Amino acid sequence: MHEDDLAVTDALIHDLLGRHTPLWAGRPVQRINTTGTDNALYRIGQTLVLRIPRRAAAIPLIAKELDWLPHLGDLPLATPTLRYRGHADLGMDCPFGIFDWIDGTPATPENIADADAAAVVLAAFLNSLHQKATTGAPRSGTANMSRGVPLAEISERTLAAIAILADEIDTGAARRLWDTALAEPHRGRPVWLHGDLKADNLLALDGRLSAVIDWGLSAVGDPAADYAAAWSWVSPSARHQFRDCLEAGDGDWLRGKAWALYGAVIALSYYRGGRNEPLCRQCRLTLSRLDLLV
Repeated sequence: MHEDDLAVTDALIHDLLGRHTPLWAGRPVQRINTTGTDNALYRIGQTLVLRIPRRAAAIPLIAKELDWLPHLGDLPLATPTLRYRGHADLGMDCPFGIFDWIDGTPATPENIADADAAAVVLAAFLNSLHQKATTGAPRSGTANMSRGVPLAEISERTLAAIAILADEIDTGAARRLWDTALAEPHRGRPVWLHGDLKADNLLALDGRLSAVIDWGLSAVGDPAADYAAAWSWVSPSARHQFRDCLEAGDGDWLRGKAWALYGAVIALSYYRGGRNEPLCRQCRLTLSRLDLLV
């Protein structure tokens, strides 16, 4: 899938468990299939999950995640609890973590009983996340693949991705949206953000939104990067409730829309053509909600 893919195999995981956590080595090991592109997940027995980078570019992301996840607990939705931190030799030092397994299913529409209630719960979660202390925290940029940086810093790559997708989207409308959002820079304080609020990173249990996982793209920056969920995950019928709960101003909301555009065109322009069709379907759904598909 990527030029920097790492040799993560079932045999490697069994070897890591045997050398690092022998008490868990006898448990069944099952690889979990997701649309994620940075990390491989292995369920260990019934109560644990091992998370390890599947590409070199993700190594600093998981290292940051392992450092800061303990700081990001005590939120209205469940977040991963780290039980063991180790290092694998994959031609380079590669950190991995073993976490408590969180019961649930990906928070796709069919797994959410009340879309409006789920949107309100996610907004309350983000409001609480924004209150977390940021002293010494990683800043948006190289620490999280630029999620939450000023839009001007990612404008060139966004416009290039829009051009690549000229056969699928209204490029003129996409560029107008982007240019309008550029004129509304973030003027508030930087806050903690998750950076990748999509269905695979949100869990549902008994029909309710219950957990937020995969914090590799978290950092401190513009919260509008998470407001993108209004178009990538939140039901269109609940979008106004989501915004009202966040108390997002016009500029923040517009940048959130631009972040939704960014995430969709960057991923779709790279992964279409068979590299990751489930992720491409998610991107096209976002672009349809932005009224950009042709």
